[in-house]
Amino acid sequence: MTPMPTLLNSRDRGYPANSRGREYREVPARLAKNYRLVYDVVAEQGIGTHLAMADVHALARRRQPSIGFTTVYRALARLREMDLISEILLPGADSAYYEPSGEAHAHFRCDVCGKVEDVNYRLNKRIVADLARKQGVEIKEVLLSLHGRCSACKS
Repeated sequence: MTPMPTLLNSRDRGYPANSRGREYREVPARLAKNYRLVYDVVAEQGIGTHLAMADVHALARRRQPSIGFTTVYRALARLREMDLISEILLPGADSAYYEPSGEAHAHFRCDVCGKVEDVNYRLNKRIVADLARKQGVEIKEVLLSLHGRCSACKS
């Protein structure tokens, strides 16, 4: 029997915590100042906090009022390419969400309120390999999203 998925908090992940008790990954020393700012904003929120680009921009502007929306967009794209942050694309969501990179996990999105939560679940590597073989494809990444009503909305 497959175990039930469980919701995760950032302490379940395994990265060292920063001064706020949240996880933090090493950032290359040669990262542009504004890109580092964007990374810091996302990383300080921790895994399990899913920020839309507008949220990242608003938080970055508190520290650097002149930072533009396009700069944040480019920074998020570059940080994603560097595997420092994860971009979460969920059907039905108005925008992508961002969180620090970490262990593979699924996401649950409430169809009523839109809340996004981490779920401690991933497909077994053997199942993914069998799917790839049967389809004759190479699978690089598995993104699993679950949808329904969260505990607050179902009651």
